[in-house]
Amino acid sequence: MPVYHIALFKLKPTADPKRVRRWQELASAMVGQVPGLIDLQASPPVAFTAHMSKGFDMGVVVLLDYTESLATFFTHPSHDEVNELYLEVCEDGTTLAYDIEF
Repeated sequence: MPVYHIALFKLKPTADPKRVRRWQELASAMVGQVPGLIDLQASPPVAFTAHMSKGFDMGVVVLLDYTESLATFFTHPSHDEVNELYLEVCEDGTTLAYDIEF
């Protein structure tokens, strides 16, 4: 059964926009590298509803083929560089994650 992994992030006030874009690019580039990863979209909130974002200013929606692929996604070597940039640009301890099976 497919699963959506949804995560929201708060960027550090000092985060370099170029590094944030690089983080988005590297995350999206994981598609085709990670077994079971079907799609990954990373983006700031849509302007129309940004006022409801509770301070979260970046989100990802990840589509995986099966729940079991979550472990592969998080432990795949391509996730290491994404995680390094995450630590550089995001506030520590503010990530919100939610997984839904469809």
